Amino acid sequence: MPPISDIWPDVTASLEIMEPEYASRVTSMVEQLRPHHRAIESYASSLHPRRLPCRLIADHYTWGQSFLVYELYFSDESSWIIRFGMDPMDVYFNTAAQLERKILNEVAALHLVRQRTSIPVPEIISYHAHPSPSNPLGANFPAFVLMTAITGMTIEDCGIAIHELSSGYEQTLESLGGDERKHTILQNYLHDIADIHVQLSRITFDHIGSFTIDALGVVSIGPGADFGLGPFSSAKEYFSIQAEAYEQLASAAGLDDAEQEGRGANVAQLKRQFVASLWRKAMMPLVDERDDKGPFPMRHGDLHSDNILVDKNGHIVGVLDWDCAGTVPWEAFAVPTFEVSGHFTESDASSTFSSDSVSSTSSISSTSSAPTRSVVHHAFHRELAAAESRRSAVLVKPPSGRSLAALHDSDAGHVGAYLAYWMYSLACDYDETGRALHRILGSGDDMDEAFQKFAREVGASEVLEKQPSSELQLQPIET
Repeated sequence: MPPISDIWPDVTASLEIMEPEYASRVTSMVEQLRPHHRAIESYASSLHPRRLPCRLIADHYTWGQSFLVYELYFSDESSWIIRFGMDPMDVYFNTAAQLERKILNEVAALHLVRQRTSIPVPEIISYHAHPSPSNPLGANFPAFVLMTAITGMTIEDCGIAIHELSSGYEQTLESLGGDERKHTILQNYLHDIADIHVQLSRITFDHIGSFTIDALGVVSIGPGADFGLGPFSSAKEYFSIQAEAYEQLASAAGLDDAEQEGRGANVAQLKRQFVASLWRKAMMPLVDERDDKGPFPMRHGDLHSDNILVDKNGHIVGVLDWDCAGTVPWEAFAVPTFEVSGHFTESDASSTFSSDSVSSTSSISSTSSAPTRSVVHHAFHRELAAAESRRSAVLVKPPSGRSLAALHDSDAGHVGAYLAYWMYSLACDYDETGRALHRILGSGDDMDEAFQKFAREVGASEVLEKQPSSELQLQPIET
């Protein structure tokens, strides 16, 4: 079997499209580790069940925001992966404390998943969560995680553009070109994600947070891996802190964008603040009091197609990158990945599902009569309902008794999981996320008029009055 790193992105091309300071963060760690490749190889071989020799594939590495990743290729053509924690990006992100929480979180999450589910995940071989004299690779080595590798491809490699299916309002499965094989591959993929979702729902804890693991392998809930907040004992407390984070993001985003300086930057920031206020208004009433105190289910936290490996038939053979895992409120758990949900159309104010959409049929060749979501949303909804209805299914429902399928299709799930993802990714975007939130609130007024009202309420109407109407695209403010 060839090295799995053969299909990783080209290193040079990937570095060229990065900002120079971020690219140098990667290359400096590469150079730091270069003299120690033999030591890393010897350490890995010492842990192999048959003490097989291996080589670190030095010229084809990859990376994420927190880790530099290498493949260790053994003489029997099997592979392990070693991930080294990179230096902080700034004083807030990827600090030593944050990196330690992420490593312990992933180790604990994989321990739970391997122990309590049949979800295919890597096996942890060894780890050291912080630089120290006790680091088995040496006192000056960065934190690391060593794990087995899983071979597979992505759903896109199978010829299915999952992002297009999940994002287009008018998309139908005709976009698969009438290829019945692709229909089957997609159905297998959605079937397996539904099964994973049901299995994770059975892993619950009494608090919301990230995982930590002690020397005896006992897993407990600690503060969130990203920012060290929590753990939380209620869903409302968790969502309140999340709303505060969006409000801070809205105020901070774009402050360094000199190109916008003097050209509507204040209006752009005010719009973001308005969208953050909409998320809080929409989310808090949707929290079910019966589920507020838990228990709370386990979520992967970064489940997208690049982290899901499949075989040629679309069946999932590996789920990677669990460092963002944790327990969350049921409303946040509702959507396992944004790729199986979708925006409302412009004319829809509710996500109410038609009776046709919960048909027991597993076929995805016919679409639901309900026009509110993308085709992949309807298809996944059917797979999730079928997974819950299987005679062999072991279900753990929230205290409210809501099914996972009902949560997936609810306004609460749409705001608490799907739109929450886009609030961070798009920095409280006005035209997409904001309009979706405004529709859900169902106030009946025009979005732009509601924004002007918000500006008056926060005493910022003069910011709008100073902007040319061509930039604002808003109705005149009433005085």
